[in-house]
Amino acid sequence: MKHYRGKNAVWFILLFMLFNALPLTIFMKQEVTFDILLIGTLLVYYLFDFIFIPIIVRNYIELYDDYFLFYYGFCKRKVWIDDIKRIEKSRDMTASSANSLDRIYIETKQDEFMVSLKKNDEFIAEVRKRMRNC
Repeated sequence: MKHYRGKNAVWFILLFMLFNALPLTIFMKQEVTFDILLIGTLLVYYLFDFIFIPIIVRNYIELYDDYFLFYYGFCKRKVWIDDIKRIEKSRDMTASSANSLDRIYIETKQDEFMVSLKKNDEFIAEVRKRMRNC
């Protein structure tokens, strides 16, 4: 089994930090009375961190002989190597499970998706070695 860590681009991390800092800086510059509605709004706003933090932290692939497991946030996907029709690097701007613009496009018999790894080229080469239809 080989482990490939996901890539989080600097802009992705900065966007996350800005998202968290913006409401606090606004409230610090104004005289605000904290009532129940405002506190509730802030709680709902910061609940999005429960989605984004796992996406940043749990972002990796475990490559085995005939399949790989893709972990992204709360999701886990098993992809059989024999089901892969196409795997290539992509700089497509469409959003998906990739925290960077340096992405890998993977098309399988059932689905298509993108991932972003720190070692994209190495992962593509390893998968292509295992593919029978390549």
